[in-house]
Amino acid sequence: MGRLHTVEEQRETLVWGEGYRGEIVSLDSLALSSIQQSYYLSLRRYFALACLSRSTTAPTELVSRAKSVVFAVRVRIERSIINAIQARLQAQPEELSCLFTGSFFGSSKKQGTSVRFPLSTCHPTKLCGPGCYAHDVLDAATGSVVRGAVNGAIAHQFEEGTEEARAIILAHLQAHTRRAVKSALDELKQLPPDWVRRAYIRFSHVGEIVAFPLFAQALARQVALLSNDKVDCVVYTRHPKARELDPSLFVLNFTLDGASAERRDWIPEEARIVYSAFGGEISAEADVNFLEHHRWRHLPPIGEGRVCPATLPDTLERTCDAVRCDRCFQRPHHRGQSLPLV
Repeated sequence: MGRLHTVEEQRETLVWGEGYRGEIVSLDSLALSSIQQSYYLSLRRYFALACLSRSTTAPTELVSRAKSVVFAVRVRIERSIINAIQARLQAQPEELSCLFTGSFFGSSKKQGTSVRFPLSTCHPTKLCGPGCYAHDVLDAATGSVVRGAVNGAIAHQFEEGTEEARAIILAHLQAHTRRAVKSALDELKQLPPDWVRRAYIRFSHVGEIVAFPLFAQALARQVALLSNDKVDCVVYTRHPKARELDPSLFVLNFTLDGASAERRDWIPEEARIVYSAFGGEISAEADVNFLEHHRWRHLPPIGEGRVCPATLPDTLERTCDAVRCDRCFQRPHHRGQSLPLV
């Protein structure tokens, strides 16, 4: 762990964050190491700002101010990276392959096999923007931010590209998708013998792949093809383009919270309604309520509704497999039907 920042350093970080409006960077190459180096200082300052927004020891005023700007700072950095990538590709289109080094997909014990996108694709609410777990520890680190921005740039190139350009991108992604399929299937081998579920890939770990519906669907078809339909693509989304997705390709979970009631018109008929229960306030409308918001406390539920068992206050191991629940990974009932609570 790094050293604790002094209050003066925290104030300096906050002043930078409140004044940051993005930057124009000319990349020397599209190598991921070059992108990270070009944005090193801004990414380091953003990480410090994210840590301040989560601090339980810093002055309350500084924490509150950090929360109010942390999402916007992350988005401005990501947009700058994506703009720089696009400018470089216009000048050096042969460098496209550099974007496919490293791992397009990721994996963690909590999220499983997944893919991340930039927060600049999101339509945040006043609750989820500062509360997003993208600002927590590893998800706020340099490599994670750059990976999300690079994936967003790839998706943008696909969405705006010709059929030939799209075919090239899918060809570059094939090895990544094959590894992700293997990772998702390998997760099943680690399950207890009395617990059975289907393999899945989470679209997206952070950010919104739904912002690029053509790309999302092409990638889902690739997953289905390379897995012989043994791996599902599970989407958690708050995005208005959710209705543009082919529901046969995805398990759709549409997320509401206490600040997004007006978004009900965005919800596809085939989607499950899930709920971010900030402050512990749950919704009877939702099929699943998530009490946990990562580094936030697990408050007792307030209200009526089904709560995700991995997020209950007394749960010790907070993974879906540990509590033997795959409700969010199954295709939901039609919303006109009654839903079992167990």
